[in-house]
Amino acid sequence: MIVMRRQNEFRRVKHSGKSWVHPLAVLQVIKNSQPYSRIGFVASRHVGNAVKRNRAKRLMREAFGYHDANILAGWDMLLIARPTIGNCKVDDVIAAIYYLLSQSALLIKAGTKNAR
Repeated sequence: MIVMRRQNEFRRVKHSGKSWVHPLAVLQVIKNSQPYSRIGFVASRHVGNAVKRNRAKRLMREAFGYHDANILAGWDMLLIARPTIGNCKVDDVIAAIYYLLSQSALLIKAGTKNAR
């Protein structure tokens, strides 16, 4: 999984992507023309000060790693932290990301092949 770094990549997903909401995070997704998927992690000032924002992004990165191998190729994703993520443990965030990925149908189903 490649991490998005450029502002125009984030902007494209934010403005044109489809979104799914969970109390801890929001997932926005748009199809890309690449043979791989990309992810971006966002924590705005609504989450809190710099320490809380960095913790939120660390939690999301760690939790996303549990599902990284099971995600379909060819998608750009934004994972946006919500203010309630600050009081959570990693297990809660793992469950939230699993919920968002399953709602968006980006998880590989057992028995299917995915060209990565």
